[in-house]
Amino acid sequence: MDSRVPEVSIGLPVYNGERFLARAIDALLAQEFTDFELIVADNASTDSTLEIADRYAALDPRVSVHRSAENRGAAWNFNRTLDLARGRFFKWAAYDDLCAPGFVARCHEVLASGSDSVVLAYPRTLVIDDDDEVVGEWDDGLDLTEPTAHERLAHLLRRPEFHAVFGLIRTDVLRQTGAIGPFVASDVALLAELALVGTFHEVPEPLFLRRFHADTSVNANPDYADRAAWFDPARSGQLTFAMARMTWELLKRVWAADLPAAERLRCTVSVTRHWTIPHGREAGGEVKLALRQVVARARRRVSS
Repeated sequence: MDSRVPEVSIGLPVYNGERFLARAIDALLAQEFTDFELIVADNASTDSTLEIADRYAALDPRVSVHRSAENRGAAWNFNRTLDLARGRFFKWAAYDDLCAPGFVARCHEVLASGSDSVVLAYPRTLVIDDDDEVVGEWDDGLDLTEPTAHERLAHLLRRPEFHAVFGLIRTDVLRQTGAIGPFVASDVALLAELALVGTFHEVPEPLFLRRFHADTSVNANPDYADRAAWFDPARSGQLTFAMARMTWELLKRVWAADLPAAERLRCTVSVTRHWTIPHGREAGGEVKLALRQVVARARRRVSS
């Protein structure tokens, strides 16, 4: 591990990522911007993930590998990489995605040379398949340049795309947030919290290659209960009210934000109008499902 303090820290949380990990690391080590550290955080993988990561750490001093004796969930592992970061700027990288060579350089140019009001920079997105072939484009549309927090929040919640969470972020600002929480859609909650602080800049080049495959977290965990357990294994088997939880998490961040009272009120209206109301039917469905689960469990206890 390189003892020199880097300009950028890249956190790569991974669990059983042997299929794509080497390709992801190769892409990161091929970045035009070289003043970075790569923090690989293994979450008790049972495949060859650790061996792959250790091989890169032996070859490049910018790479460090951090192990866990047990799988403590995706949220914990994502946040562990942030805790270990030393750089002025930080980005998360997924084990199955690719970053074009100019990704870090272009985003760094925005943050290092621009106003401190820009808290996050991210590039446009291409979609790739298992073989790294481009199969489509993704319009994130999160160039959040509006002058007020409530306008940026409304913009974000109208298009809650998550790719910007893999952009380059000011580390000091990110550490003042709740980072990745142990609940479904916590990446959207984090982006909302960052939007309350400052603006986002979309680099107009397609430098992020998002891979869609059968084993992505969404495909492997198709319902909210499974996804909640992916974020935090301690929640396995518990009732999940994902949409209601998200409303609460968004409002909690708004009310805690360092904003004038009138602006917090406007942000509350943005959450209500652009998240709570549009997801009301889904939240109601979660309540009905939970009631059915409670009744089913009660019947099983009575019958036993």
